Parts: sequence; structure tokens; C-alpha cells
Amino acid sequence: MSKSMTLEDHFTRLHPVRPEHEAARLLWQDRLAPRLSEMEDERKAVIKRAIMHTIATGAFIAALVFAAIIAFGFEAVFPFGIFAGIVATFIACAAVWMPVFTMKSQTKQLVVGAACEPFGFTYSTLHQDFSGVSSLRSLGTWVSANRSTVFSKGDEPPTPAFERLKAVGLMPSYDTRKFEDLIEGVRAGAAFTMVECKLTEQQGSGKNRRTVTKFQGLLLNIEYPERFLGRTLLARDGWWSWGRKNGMQEVQLVSKELEDAFTVYSTDQVEARTLLTPDRMERLIALERHFKGSKLRGVFEEGHLTIALEAKNQFEAGSIFKPLMDPARYVETLTEIGLICDLIDGFLTRDWYKDKI
Repeated sequence: MSKSMTLEDHFTRLHPVRPEHEAARLLWQDRLAPRLSEMEDERKAVIKRAIMHTIATGAFIAALVFAAIIAFGFEAVFPFGIFAGIVATFIACAAVWMPVFTMKSQTKQLVVGAACEPFGFTYSTLHQDFSGVSSLRSLGTWVSANRSTVFSKGDEPPTPAFERLKAVGLMPSYDTRKFEDLIEGVRAGAAFTMVECKLTEQQGSGKNRRTVTKFQGLLLNIEYPERFLGRTLLARDGWWSWGRKNGMQEVQLVSKELEDAFTVYSTDQVEARTLLTPDRMERLIALERHFKGSKLRGVFEEGHLTIALEAKNQFEAGSIFKPLMDPARYVETLTEIGLICDLIDGFLTRDWYKDKI
């Protein structure tokens, strides 16, 4: 989108138009835009300070490495001396970039939180609070004061989605897990949570040891007003080895196109076909398409619909290296939240719930 586009231009591109959009427009004009404008000078100053410090530190360490080459010869310094210089530069500059990270996190909280507000939802980045950290000394003080959470913050599932998907074999093995960007709320009378999840695993050994991303994407859990009669699993066709079926049978969907796109197993064939109607499946595909995701899968069990979608980072609210006042940050987030609403609305239309929509 062009930088010259006005707020009205951006809102015109929102489709479909939702009742919440008018409140969102007023919120941008009255509260969000003025606050982002106040933060703009600070953003420039913080980034400039980090860049200048990095350049100065890099130049100083490069001079030391060059001096060592002159004194001891290139062969004596390369490659370990040069590598040590790079590592030293990174360590020396890490703390000065913390204010940039903090501002990025604060901007996300502000923009995404404001986009959630007209829908009655709440948002949390789930990030550590690094406010006040701007040097190695202040970083050391922060680590000392937050020792109990510094290595654990963000690794506890903030939503039941993770454990529910893991229990039915729809999540891969992992060594470490991280959660961020938690959205919570109630839509059409049903409570839901959505969070971004990243799972990594160490593979190989020795020099070949590396960290592999096993899953990165969104986890969504919707609490239905009533329990399902059985268990239904669905996944994009051709990528998942189902393993134990536990009494489930493959479900034949009514649409040949959807039959080719998804594999579905259930303990209750009638309920599965009632749940997975073509229009509802299309909403799943629309969600996948917008987030540029893949390998969508989920489970209907007890009183929960739980979905996983592999995708790159979402709800980033734009780059911290670009002006904060761009309304595209806000409008894009409104679009993403609207898709979640569409999905929930589409699945909460069973006969026993139509009168509450």
C-alpha cells in the first residue's frame, strides 16, 4: 500500500465491513494515533543511539583485531581472532539494542491491543519487560532481579490448545517451546484463546548439532457451549501419519474438493459431517490463506474446537524501523482479528445455538 494513503483509504479496503470498525476508526483518531505520534521521536532516537553505539564498538574492536594482525601475523589471528571480535561486538552491543526491542514490544501491545478492543478481546505480547535496560550494567541488574523468570517466561502454555493438540498427536516432538501474542475473548457467547507457538528441537551431534524449528504458527481454542458426542480429527491431506486411530474411522466429506484437501477421522461419523460442512471448511481455508499458513489441523472433542496452523510470525504490527503512524499496521491487525471472528461465527451455527448468534 502507498505511504500516501489516508486512514479513510485504509478503512475502505477493509472487507467485509464489520460493526466494530466504526469504534476502531474512532479509537485510532482519538487515542492510538496521538500516542504513536508521541512515540515517533523516541523511536528515531532509540534506533540512532543503538546504531551509533554499534558502529563505534565495531570500529574499536576491528582496530584491536587489525593491531593483533600487525603484531602477530594474519595466520595467528585468523580465523579465531576475527570470530572472537565478532562475538565481542555482539555481546558489547546487545544491551544497547534492548530499548529497540522494548519499543517494538510496546508498539505491538499498543496497536494489536487497540485492534482487539472494539471486539471486546484482550491482547498480551507475553514478552519479558526489559524497560530500563540500555547497557551491560543495567542488563546485569535486570537479570539479577528477574532470575526466577528470565529463562522460563513464555514457555508455559497460556491456552489449553497446546495440550489438547499434543494429546491427540497433532503436535511434533520438541525440546523447547515458546509462546507469544496471546488474544483472549468471547465471541458469539463462546470463550476462545489464540496464541503463537514455536517449538524447536536439537538434532545431530558435535559440529553437526543444530536447532530445528519443528512448529511455528497459531494455536486456537474455542469453548463450545455443549460437549461433542465424539472425537473428530482433521488435517490437511497427505502430510500427517495418523498412527493410533483409537476406534476412529475415516470420514467421507460431502465435497469432493474438500475430500481431496483434508483427511478426517472421527468416532462419530454423523457428527463429523454435521460439523465439517463446506462453508465451515472454507472458513478454515480462508484463515490458512490469509496467514499464508499450511498443515492446518484440529480436533473437536468434549466442549472444545482446537486448531493449529503453521505460519510465520503474525500480529507484528509493522517494523520498528518504519514510521509508527502508518494506519496500515492497525488495519492489517483488524483484518486478522476479523478472520478469527469469521471462523468462530461459522462454527457456532449448530441448531442448538442459532438463536444466540
